[in-house]
Amino acid sequence: MLPHRGLVREAADRWFRARGTVPDVACEPDGHEGLLTLVALGCGTGVVPSLVLEHSAVRDRLSVLPADPPPEDFPIGLCVRRADLRRPSVAALWSLTASQGSGPSAEK
Repeated sequence: MLPHRGLVREAADRWFRARGTVPDVACEPDGHEGLLTLVALGCGTGVVPSLVLEHSAVRDRLSVLPADPPPEDFPIGLCVRRADLRRPSVAALWSLTASQGSGPSAEK
């Protein structure tokens, strides 16, 4: 199973193409959680970001299969209204992302 569209689908397609493999895609759900639920029900294997898996309600019913080499990483963006930067929890998250190297921009 692969997401119907998006960054994960594009990365998975590139990964399979680089190996000269065409996956037998049984289902293309719109959302990652739906994909994980189908996998947990035994409908097949799937590709989702590790961040999604780590916070999934069904993560305890799933196993991660190693891929060698793994699919490429891709950036995750963080957007927030400037006014919300005054909220302590948002400010804390924002400061953590800034410490990760290519920190967030405070553009409008």
